[in-house]
Amino acid sequence: MKTQVFINPKSIPVNDRAFNYGDGLFETILVHNGEPLFLKEHLIRLNSGCKKLRIELPSRTLIEKSINKSIGNTKKCIIKIIYSRGISSHGYGYDKKVKPQLYIIKKKATHIRRSLFISLRYSKYKLCDNPYLSKIKHLNRLEQILGLTFTDRKESNNILIDKNDNIIECISSNIFLYTIKKNNFNFVTPDLSNSGVDGIMKKVIIKFMKRKKISISENTIKQKDIRKFHGAFICNSVTGIQFVKKIGEHALSHSRELEAILDKFVYE
Repeated sequence: MKTQVFINPKSIPVNDRAFNYGDGLFETILVHNGEPLFLKEHLIRLNSGCKKLRIELPSRTLIEKSINKSIGNTKKCIIKIIYSRGISSHGYGYDKKVKPQLYIIKKKATHIRRSLFISLRYSKYKLCDNPYLSKIKHLNRLEQILGLTFTDRKESNNILIDKNDNIIECISSNIFLYTIKKNNFNFVTPDLSNSGVDGIMKKVIIKFMKRKKISISENTIKQKDIRKFHGAFICNSVTGIQFVKKIGEHALSHSRELEAILDKFVYE
């Protein structure tokens, strides 16, 4: 079944299921010096999402060619991939032969705000468990929007917790926390088995840490246990790493040694 491709479109069809029901997936990719960063990892997650939603897997060659065409001569930008199940008439049902729609959209990167040190607060909205849809980047982002809506300060760097008061992620980033014992870092990042998005930068950093023999695990982190940690950082594939100086009223320290170790992920 041939995928329909739209490169830098100005609009989408009103009967596209992505528009009507959030029936699809997306990826947001930073382009540096004309190269889409971590493209392989983004496409692996996209394919994983397609399998979950039972949408036909897109051709990697088609996506790569479309991305390159969208980028053109631009050296720095953001590419957004939207992959929709396709066009259908009114209602949740769809023809089994529905043709997927691939949208490749180039955005300016000039609006990105990258403060190296940030403070975090908690959103009052609590994430719901949905193990089947956890980790993938489906188009229904209502929980992230509610997470932002239910905050005192309208910032994207607020922490989302679930109904059991487990820390899951930030609204648009993953979070790592650490303790230091005998000059060794011990990192933990929340387990996302029930909710949350398995970020590309998160996966890249975990792989990097394991290669460097740095202790890293994915576990449950209770909100009440935040005071046990000495430091933290958040990350996503567009802004890179940002170090956390405070979570709520709990002040965190900063390690210059850690900053040097993770320097390649600190974007200018």
